[in-house]
Amino acid sequence: MNTQHINAIIIENDIAEAHQIKAIIEQECPNITIAAIGCNPIETQNVIQTKTYDMIIMRQKTGIAYAFKMLENAAIDFDEKELILISTQEEHYIQKFTKAAVGSILPSFDSKGIQQVIQKATQSITHQKEATSFLQQTSVQPKPLNLLAIPSTDDVKILKISDILYLQSEGKYTVFHTIHEKKIVSSTNLGEYEKKLAHNNFFRIHNSFLVNMDNIVNVQKRDGVYIEMNNREMIPVAKRKKDPLFQFLGIK
Repeated sequence: MNTQHINAIIIENDIAEAHQIKAIIEQECPNITIAAIGCNPIETQNVIQTKTYDMIIMRQKTGIAYAFKMLENAAIDFDEKELILISTQEEHYIQKFTKAAVGSILPSFDSKGIQQVIQKATQSITHQKEATSFLQQTSVQPKPLNLLAIPSTDDVKILKISDILYLQSEGKYTVFHTIHEKKIVSSTNLGEYEKKLAHNNFFRIHNSFLVNMDNIVNVQKRDGVYIEMNNREMIPVAKRKKDPLFQFLGIK
C-alpha cells in the first residue's frame, strides 16, 4: 500500500508548543503537510470549517472542551478523518465526541510517540482513500438506453431511442414524435421520461420539449432560438434554457 500525502491541522492553545509539534512532524513525517494551526477559539473554528485536511492533531493542557465542542458542531463529515489527541485529562470529552473517532491518544508529548501515532493514522487514511477510490472505479455506471417501453391501456410500445425526435408535454401526458412521423401518446409525464433518459443524449430545451440531440441539424439564433430537427421541424428554446443549451453544445 503506497503512502499518500496527508494534510493535517494542529489545535493547540500554546503557539510555541504548536510550532514545536509542527517542526517534529515536518522533520519526521515528510508526507504530512500542516495546513493550519488553531490556537484560540476563533482561529480553531476557522481552521476546522475552511481548511482541507485528513488529520487533526490536538494537544491542550487546559481549555480543550471548546475544541471538542467545535468539532461536534462543525458541518463536516469526520468519518474519513483521523484525530490524534495528546492528553491525559480529557477522557470524558472523548466519550462525548461521536462524529470523529479518536485514532490515537498520547499520554505525553514526545517526538518518537507522535511519529508512531502519525504513521498509524496515515496508514488508516491511505487505506480508506484507496478503498473509496476502488469502490468509485468499480461501481456500475448506468448505461444509455437502447429501447424504451411505453405502456398504454391496450399494449406496450417498444421504441428505439434513435427513432425519437423529441418528446412533448401535453398536460399529464407525453407525446413521442418519431423519425417515422408517428406519434405515440403516453400517460406518463415528461419529467419522468427526462429522468429515464438522463444517460442518453437528450436535452430539456423547454418545459414542454425534451429533444433527442442526436437528431438535430441546426440551431437558429435569429428572432429567438430554435432547434431544427432532421425532419425540418423547428422547436422553440426557452430563454432560460438558451445558455445551458449553448454550453451543452459548446456554442459561444
